[in-house]
Amino acid sequence: MTDFEQAARDRVESLDPEIDLGVFGASFNLFRASTRIIQDLESTVHRPLGLSTAGFRILFTIWTLGEMEPRELARLAGVSRAAISGSVNTLVTAGLVEKSREQQDRRLITVRLTSDGAALVATSYRQQNEREQELFASLSRQDLEHLRRILGALVESDRSDAHD
Repeated sequence: MTDFEQAARDRVESLDPEIDLGVFGASFNLFRASTRIIQDLESTVHRPLGLSTAGFRILFTIWTLGEMEPRELARLAGVSRAAISGSVNTLVTAGLVEKSREQQDRRLITVRLTSDGAALVATSYRQQNEREQELFASLSRQDLEHLRRILGALVESDRSDAHD
């Protein structure tokens, strides 16, 4: 346990002795690890390729699942509904995605990758995976699989995105 984690743990425990310190420790370290990884990938991979983290996540989501409405794109890419319009417009201006109106309901817009967007997401993910391998190098294959299962269970148990 780092000095920072111990100090945070002590401070949180002083609020209320009933606080679950196991949950606190897991959440504290998950937050710190995810922030570190996201910041690292943004500075070493995404920004050098001209993408924000949100831009990459949007491109990757469309690349994975195909064209979709901005509302669904925001939910799946982990981008707020408020930020999705600006992020998509930036990607449209860069020629990486296209927006089109649905024929049956002109109010609905779908977003799809351009060929340049598909090429960029493929390039960026290859570079991202190289960096991910470096970041996770200290974990065994067994530890990686265990971490994947635990985080997957945590993601599946969270239904807060249904209330956005």
